[in-house]
Amino acid sequence: MNKKIISILLAITLVFSLVLVGCGGDDNGEESSTKSGSNDSGETTADNGNTKEANGIKMDKEQYLNFRVYEPKSLDSTRTSSNTSWAPQTRLFEGLTRIQAYEDGPDEIKPGVAKSWDVSEDERVYTFHLREDAKWSDGEPVTAHDFVYAWTRLLDPETASPYQWFIKGKIKNSVDFAEGNGSADELGLTAVDDYTFKVELEEPVPYFMQLTYYPVLKPIRKDIAEKYGDKYGTEADTVVSNGPFVLKEWVHRAKMVYEKNPHYWDKDHVYIEKINGTIMEEDSAYYQALYKGNLDSGGVGKPEWMDRLEKTGDFKVIKKPGAAVDFFMFNANNKYFKNTKIRRAFSAAYDRSEYVEEVTNGIDAPAHSYMPPTFSIGDENYSEKVDGNDFVKKLVEDIEDPKALLIEGLKEIGEDPDPAKMDVSILFRGTTEKTKQEAEWFKQSIDKTLGTDIKLDLLKWNIAFDRVDNNEFDIYYGGWFGDYNDPSTMLEFWHSKTGYYKIGWHNEEFNSLLIKAATTTDQDKRAEYFKRAEEILVYEDAIVSPFRHTRSNTFRRNYVKELANPLFGYTDYKHVYTLGRE
Repeated sequence: MNKKIISILLAITLVFSLVLVGCGGDDNGEESSTKSGSNDSGETTADNGNTKEANGIKMDKEQYLNFRVYEPKSLDSTRTSSNTSWAPQTRLFEGLTRIQAYEDGPDEIKPGVAKSWDVSEDERVYTFHLREDAKWSDGEPVTAHDFVYAWTRLLDPETASPYQWFIKGKIKNSVDFAEGNGSADELGLTAVDDYTFKVELEEPVPYFMQLTYYPVLKPIRKDIAEKYGDKYGTEADTVVSNGPFVLKEWVHRAKMVYEKNPHYWDKDHVYIEKINGTIMEEDSAYYQALYKGNLDSGGVGKPEWMDRLEKTGDFKVIKKPGAAVDFFMFNANNKYFKNTKIRRAFSAAYDRSEYVEEVTNGIDAPAHSYMPPTFSIGDENYSEKVDGNDFVKKLVEDIEDPKALLIEGLKEIGEDPDPAKMDVSILFRGTTEKTKQEAEWFKQSIDKTLGTDIKLDLLKWNIAFDRVDNNEFDIYYGGWFGDYNDPSTMLEFWHSKTGYYKIGWHNEEFNSLLIKAATTTDQDKRAEYFKRAEEILVYEDAIVSPFRHTRSNTFRRNYVKELANPLFGYTDYKHVYTLGRE
């Protein structure tokens, strides 16, 4: 591997190894392969009947994990766009690369199906050399054609993928194809042969390798997808997997059971034989299950349960910042929220610090900026580099009387100036007691400040996502965590033409700033563009109202070993094991 490629890999692995449990996050982690090594001997049973050894590691004889999971919308990577679907997919599918997290060091990008890769001098062509021992769970080989099909399917307008934007504009000729004006044959995606996958980019993408492990770019078998059509990914038996696990059982709204994939190319480093995922709607049942030992790890936010679990001495408590922001999103197609003054009034109507203390028990951080403070740009911390992007805090400080501003906005659009007569609802994702508590807090705070009478609409995750996709909301409690470690991942999806959300908001300067940032490798200029884009998004136009940056508060049983969460992406549970389970 030449020095240029090595330097690129070093740059893209300079991220912090942190835990993210929020917005539907998942318990992720793995161990360094340099710690466990590899041999051909496989597993051997130790003298102690309750333990065994694998690759020199002593572990419990029975290897399994129990987690709380959420009902995924689908296992089709090209038709999903949320944690609840991507976390379960990551156990089943492996991409060109995989992300490996450590408890005491930076995340690293490791070879997955691709054993190596080359980058052209102009950084516009990536050539991935696939391992010939990578196989699907039915024994068929994983080939370059599976990647060409999956990436093309993601861009195909007939797929109507909510995450088409992820590579639209990056892959050569992808814009024309994605908009129905080009041919798949013209895309910069080529199977040079069965085990060589070539990707051509429109322009250099500084963070491209960080995209290669993400769920939407995992391979898909064309014959399987076409066999099941719209049912592909909706049941356990409608997919074949190429990752460490296969989905043995999926009882909708009840459980998902995974078993070790015997055809996985690196099965000797997959120690967990079974993962039992229980779908729990209510937090009370979840906390009881965690306390009683029915679950092995999970996030905890209630003080009484934090204290109760900590006193047992059975848990390792992991508290770390994440790479996510939760926000209210205003639908600019709505008669009220097409008005900037009304949006700014609502955004300034509640206290972020009070929310964090009273609702999240001080675990999370109030969002005084849109961008979480954990992001890097190049090899520097973004927030430190721009030195002043607290635009949310500035908005609140500058608007001394949000109610007066709201009345001004109502008059501008010709509506009754009495805020109490507004017909406005907030859509929340979830129906748990925690969600109800949050919803009531926001209603009381905003109504008190603005004189409104807001309605609350609490729906299950997947139903809420559908409502947003169909533009059926006034205000939406949303959230986003970074797909990769670059500010673009937090801003590009707001682009009015190529982004994820289509909410009737268009700002030409904002769009142009993102294009400029995407077409230069000068990190100083990129930082300036992103900072200005943040200012437009949350201060000037206030189409988004950020209120918290999530932090994890994970309770993990002491016998769970080598389980660490990557700051970006999801774990595949390779190298994880248990020792000391009673």
